Amino acid sequence: MLVVLPLMVLVDRKWTHRPAYQSEWLPAGNVHLRALRVGQGDTTLVLIHGYGESLLAFRGIIGPLARHFRVNAIDLPGSGLSERPASFALDSIVDDLSDFLDRSTDGPVVLVGHSMGGEIAAALALKRPDRIVRLVLIAPAGFGLGFGLADEAFSERQRELAAWSLKVRGLILQTDDPTWITDPPGLPSGVRAGNAAREAAAAVLRDFDFTALKDRYRLIQQPTLLLWGGLDPLIPVSIGRQIAEAIPNCRLVVIGNSWHRPHVEQPERVIHEIENFLSTKAME
Repeated sequence: MLVVLPLMVLVDRKWTHRPAYQSEWLPAGNVHLRALRVGQGDTTLVLIHGYGESLLAFRGIIGPLARHFRVNAIDLPGSGLSERPASFALDSIVDDLSDFLDRSTDGPVVLVGHSMGGEIAAALALKRPDRIVRLVLIAPAGFGLGFGLADEAFSERQRELAAWSLKVRGLILQTDDPTWITDPPGLPSGVRAGNAAREAAAAVLRDFDFTALKDRYRLIQQPTLLLWGGLDPLIPVSIGRQIAEAIPNCRLVVIGNSWHRPHVEQPERVIHEIENFLSTKAME
């Protein structure tokens, strides 16, 4: 009995475990996005992931932030489990997400965007100052890149290599996790078909301009928090300092011993900085 009872408890826990979250398919322009909406409060935080990732990149910060805010994490069009759009151009994606805000959020919105998602968040803030009250940008693209790519377009070879690397990264960067999130039936057609992820990754590099906001960051009027890994090789912190100087109402926080994904590498620090930023009126 002393042996059987613990085994029975372990089996019972295994079979009664339920994922913490349930996603939805929500419209955004002409596509449907996988979205996770949790939490409560007057303000909605919309979390926008980086290139080649999904909303799962924010797993470490969603729960704690949802204790104080409504949190809405999405898979970008063509990423994760969301439908692929007709175009991956920045303006096209921003139009889709602007429609998403109108259909699926209420009240003031704070955008939290990482890397490519940070550039999208900044562009969306320029388009929708009526809805977006603050910005949290984590090593955003839009100004320049490292590795000598700051002023260069991606070559065909670079697109092929990046698309191949994304396929490899997919073994590490999950697009779904049934132990953490349950997805509803009715997966948008073609999302998991063949080489869809690799083809979409190559299309992003063909259509998306990663330096499109170089002369537009200065136009952002919302209070902005910049979070940057001090060891970031992809978008070095030197670029972060230039963006911080360009945005009129901005604070840069450099997180030491962190690379390009501080929200994954040091989630507690990122949560602290976001909550402090949203609780203070010092920047208003």
